[in-house]
Amino acid sequence: MKYLIFLFDGLADFPGKRTPLSDSFKPNLDYIASKGLVANLSLIDRKMWSEETRASVSHFANTSFLGYDPLKFYNKRGVLEAISAGIDYKNGWLAIRCDFGTIKNGIVVDRRAGRNTFGLDDLVRDVKKKVKVEAEFEFKRTYGHRAVLVFKKNLSDKIQLNDPLSTNLPPKEILPLDKKAEKSAELVKDFLDEANKILENHPVNEEREKKGIPPANCLLLREAGNKVNFFKPPFTKKHKVKAVAISEPGVMKATCMLAGFSAVDIPEDLDYKKGLEFIFETIGELLHKYDFIYSHIKWTDEAAHDKDFERKKKVIEEFDKHLEVYRDFNGKIVVTTDHITSCETGKHEFGRVPVLIYPYKGRKKVKKFDEISSMKGKKLKPRDLWKILFKSS
Repeated sequence: MKYLIFLFDGLADFPGKRTPLSDSFKPNLDYIASKGLVANLSLIDRKMWSEETRASVSHFANTSFLGYDPLKFYNKRGVLEAISAGIDYKNGWLAIRCDFGTIKNGIVVDRRAGRNTFGLDDLVRDVKKKVKVEAEFEFKRTYGHRAVLVFKKNLSDKIQLNDPLSTNLPPKEILPLDKKAEKSAELVKDFLDEANKILENHPVNEEREKKGIPPANCLLLREAGNKVNFFKPPFTKKHKVKAVAISEPGVMKATCMLAGFSAVDIPEDLDYKKGLEFIFETIGELLHKYDFIYSHIKWTDEAAHDKDFERKKKVIEEFDKHLEVYRDFNGKIVVTTDHITSCETGKHEFGRVPVLIYPYKGRKKVKKFDEISSMKGKKLKPRDLWKILFKSS
């Protein structure tokens, strides 16, 4: 049996009268919906939801999606970024998620530096070369505006970092949250002070501004961690599958790796058309080798963060075109998402998300795939999803 899992990032909006998913022309998705089960899925408990979770929810959601308790198998995002980046991480080392951002007059005006990678590798190179602190460190750009910082020394992760998690605010102060974290906070602060001086005066940022690109003149740090928590038992052993994740380097890739998956990286700087083309070409190449292929589709989330309803809709419609060859797939397909990213608010939001399981021989209430229709279907938890998927295999 072959399994294709398509997990869109931020696919869902609030189930109102009109969403990019409900508004899109998607004959192939609706066709397999008519032959499958459309339901709604709960990935995050209300008790876990907070402003911090809202800013960074995908790793919790994917851990839950794969069938693991995200509190029991808790991993900080910094550690996940390090694993995804191929860093030979050791427990005890302090790993921190970093974003290149734009600051003006002491206020964060763009937390992603325009999502433009021009010159970022030069900035990373010079930070690594010129910053001197009292610990060996690895600083590596992972994907787009994202990077990871790892101090190769046993350190506490109980520190407040500087990302304000929103624009139009100043960066937070680096602070220890207990006595044991004082060394960590001092080290991170020293690194950040030196790195930001380099970024502020770097020729790359002069070039970026000449090109009309926001300068990458600050680092925004969040979610420090010092321990990796592997998922037990591995998903691959539990369900007896040989699995691979097709994803950009990041937390979705890392959480799949912790569950026993192999991984193939999506090249960066691909637009949604070329990115989806890469995903489906890679699926075709891997079907003979793997029986469980998980694909992470990120462009819906980016469009929603930009409050771009039409672009989010176009990503869905482009995906649907590629799905045509799998209308009568001799295997099983799941299409779902990790969370709501609202085109109205531009932020992650709490709520159940739509899920489609194909094929399904039981009674079917719903024959279209969108947020509104899915709320009329069954209420599922991840364990229910996998039970249905693997039951008749």
